[in-house]
Amino acid sequence: MRDTMRSKAFLNASLLALTSVLATPAFAAADDAAASTGAPADKEPARNEIIVLGTGQTRQVQGLSAEDIAVATPGTSPLKVLDKLPSVNFQSATPFGSNEWSTRISVRGFTQNQLGFTLDGVPLGDMSYANFNGLHISRAIASDNIASTELSQGAGALSTPSSSNLGGTIAFRSIDPGYDMGLTTSATYGSNDAWRVFGRFETGDLGGGVRAYISGDYADTPKWKGKGSQEAWHINSKLVAPMGTRGELKAFVNYSYLADSDYVDMWPSLLERKGYNWDYLRYDFKTANEVATNLQNGTYVAGYDGYGTLTGDDAYYDGYGIRKDLLIGLSVDYDITDDLHVRVAPYYHNNRGVGTWWTPYVPTPGGASVSVRGTEYWIDRMGVTGSLAYGLFQGNTLEAGGWFEINEYNQARDYFGLEDNDTSSIGAHEFPSNPFAYDYFYKFDIDTYQYYVQDTWELTDTFKVSGGWKGIQVNIDSRYDPSRTSDSWATQGSLTAKDMFLPQVGVNYRPIEEAELFASYAENMRAFTTTPFITSPAQFATLQENGLKPETSKTIEGGVRFHLPSFEGSVAGYHVKFDNRLFAVSPCTAIQSCAAVLNNVGSVTTNGVEVTGEYRFTPALSLYASYAYTDAQYDDDVLNGAGETVVASADKSVVDQPKHMINGEISYDDGTFIGRAHVNYQSKRYATFENDLSFAGRAIVDLTVGYRLHSGNALDGTEIQLNVTNVTGKKYVSTIGQTGGYLTSYSPGDYQYFLVGAPRQWFVTIKKSF
Repeated sequence: MRDTMRSKAFLNASLLALTSVLATPAFAAADDAAASTGAPADKEPARNEIIVLGTGQTRQVQGLSAEDIAVATPGTSPLKVLDKLPSVNFQSATPFGSNEWSTRISVRGFTQNQLGFTLDGVPLGDMSYANFNGLHISRAIASDNIASTELSQGAGALSTPSSSNLGGTIAFRSIDPGYDMGLTTSATYGSNDAWRVFGRFETGDLGGGVRAYISGDYADTPKWKGKGSQEAWHINSKLVAPMGTRGELKAFVNYSYLADSDYVDMWPSLLERKGYNWDYLRYDFKTANEVATNLQNGTYVAGYDGYGTLTGDDAYYDGYGIRKDLLIGLSVDYDITDDLHVRVAPYYHNNRGVGTWWTPYVPTPGGASVSVRGTEYWIDRMGVTGSLAYGLFQGNTLEAGGWFEINEYNQARDYFGLEDNDTSSIGAHEFPSNPFAYDYFYKFDIDTYQYYVQDTWELTDTFKVSGGWKGIQVNIDSRYDPSRTSDSWATQGSLTAKDMFLPQVGVNYRPIEEAELFASYAENMRAFTTTPFITSPAQFATLQENGLKPETSKTIEGGVRFHLPSFEGSVAGYHVKFDNRLFAVSPCTAIQSCAAVLNNVGSVTTNGVEVTGEYRFTPALSLYASYAYTDAQYDDDVLNGAGETVVASADKSVVDQPKHMINGEISYDDGTFIGRAHVNYQSKRYATFENDLSFAGRAIVDLTVGYRLHSGNALDGTEIQLNVTNVTGKKYVSTIGQTGGYLTSYSPGDYQYFLVGAPRQWFVTIKKSF
């Protein structure tokens, strides 16, 4: 069992350090020379820059500046903005891309929970809906406070604190407080009576270069179909304090609340019978309760006025999620000598969350035929990252560092009662209480250890080599609460994922000023999640007997970047081998019909090409385009314990991965007029492992137009912006597999596994800085 005193001591030390910094701004004023610099430490990308290529990097690295987020509708997920970069597949049921149940991002065929995410170096986990070791970027920080986003399509830096980055990393960086006091505000109104307000106050230089900001935002965005809304607010704060002339301290405290009404999950026959606008029956509990009653009495199909024929899985009453998060981070960067640099960054994260579903399969004892099934989450994690870099000689830097995290995570599956024909016992956006039954209540202790060593050597002004390795170990210990866990779920035990040598090597060569060549090789491992434990004791025992292995990947990539006076671009190719793929498989014959158990079922091979380019006609007018070809295929059939083929997946395309993705964008900004038109095309996507069901390709067009006032009075600098998403009103399937996986093969049964995209939506925003 975890040493609780150690956890509390670590937390107290981290919070004490943060508090002392926030309470003592004079700490950085000891050296007056620092105040005379008058410039931020980090250079911001140039205004109106659409893409930021990883100049000098040995890996495929691309990024976007704050300008791209600013052009999107305020409150839009920064993940949605990333979909213009090659190999990025983003899907959501909302125009903002912020509904966590429906939002998914994949890169080069790797799903969201196989990527790594960080904010200012703080690990965000795998950002899955039931995230056990982090939180979604939409909760971690308001999009208005993000300065840049960096995507490594193939392999993140060795220093990235992530236990899930098989297929690349996405690093978000928050803006630093400015040197001038000011107030930034915005207000948005649009389709479905959606509205949002944002404000950020910056202190300016408080002396010695110390500066800070605090911001707040609130959004109420009703669903585009059905009933319900997304209610969200953030409080973000950040402080930057120089440490003399040799270092800098940064600290942030972010709090968020999200209450998110979900969209109903669909399947082909439901989409055909009810159409794209079908949703939960919220506010019509009478019908939902009657359907549940008929279902439990064996009458699976019934007719209802106004709805036509409904089955038990057609007419759920509602579903929503709630999340509350506190995220605290502190970092110290300091040059001990001219050649020796140290960085230490502790952090703390606390979360409470719940996902709900009004289920017709479990009646309320003595009440309605419907009950509310909840999946509850509690995260309490703290950690520290750090590094030491030493310049061995001119052009050579040796760096070593690591990451340590302790995480106490609990998850419960419980049921809450409803009175007959009355839902008032549970509010629309409340944490339910007093469950009448539990399936399980698990308690997890998760320890993560990671270290890395790398050396970067600039042999000449035009040739650089980098190489190194990392090691990672993640221990998960699980136990259950016997008073809140049924015998069929009474699973406990331990799993460890460990690999102490994961190499990475790369080169960068610039034969001429206008072009650079790069190439790299990297190996990565994805640690186990808590999913293997949420099963029966017998299944978990079988899983351990089979010697479950963590998923791994090997990535080779290379390409060329171009840097011309009016053109920036890149062309890259890659090859990825993904091994030890995890999949639930029956350990016995099909006739015996044993319950499925998580197992390693083979590999995936992916080859692809990525092309990116931006041409600037004038300082105000530019054209951007990207293309990605992705050939991702399963190498093996899936066999059961008797050697029988249960999924004929060999040589089939990876589910939810378009083979072709194209982006085109024209952008204009002369300081007064703003215009941007963007089209995102994706080819056909398969929805089953055997590729017998697919969804057609689609092209989605988004438009932004805006105007800045130059009046010389109080309105000077005011900006008015109009955003229109899905301009053509395209009807399409967006997210696939959000209910926990993909289908083996297509059948007309009632299994919900996809969501549809939002129709045309519009939003008007007024922005003003003081």
